[in-house]
Amino acid sequence: MTNDIKVYIRSDEIKARFAEIMGDRDAAAYISSVMLAVANNEGLQKCTPKSIVICALRAATMRLSCDPAMKQALLVPFKDKANLIIHYKGMIDMAIRTNKYRYINVYPIEEGIIVTENPYSGLHSLSGRATSKKVAGHLAAFEMLNGFGKTLYMTLEEIHQHAQKYSKSYLNPDGAWKTNTASMERKTPLRILLQNWGYLDHYDAAVMREDD
Repeated sequence: MTNDIKVYIRSDEIKARFAEIMGDRDAAAYISSVMLAVANNEGLQKCTPKSIVICALRAATMRLSCDPAMKQALLVPFKDKANLIIHYKGMIDMAIRTNKYRYINVYPIEEGIIVTENPYSGLHSLSGRATSKKVAGHLAAFEMLNGFGKTLYMTLEEIHQHAQKYSKSYLNPDGAWKTNTASMERKTPLRILLQNWGYLDHYDAAVMREDD
């Protein structure tokens, strides 16, 4: 990690901004986790200190960890700036915190499994048996406490077509689509499902719209 980044993140001004969000004790631990993430990523070390802190502050406000091991939010380099990418597990955590969901999940569908959409309810059902361990797509689903439920199935081809169209970092060799492909594949249908039919706190929803 470059000395400029270390000095900037450890400055009193930056510490105070994290403390406003998390409190002094939690802020110190959070800053340490951000520094560890940067230290383990050569691409992030080339990013501006300000962009790293802005992304980390956004993640902290959403109560998501930037520690890659936690799989909640990722700091990803794009040219000379850091970008915040919300992991699919981070999205599930944000949804659960609203206390409005009975369940929420996204899971891989292996080749051979037949996915059928009910034309009346819009819900998907599964039949058949897997013919291999190869993943053909992902099915995202939730049911809220009020009884409303929704599912969304996307094939891997549809997921990558969507990413090529909407993600500016899709072709970035250091981006999440190249370094965390499986996670991004699971995240895409879950994100679309939540944005169109689910519920998140207003701030979390606004940040998710800016994500990726």
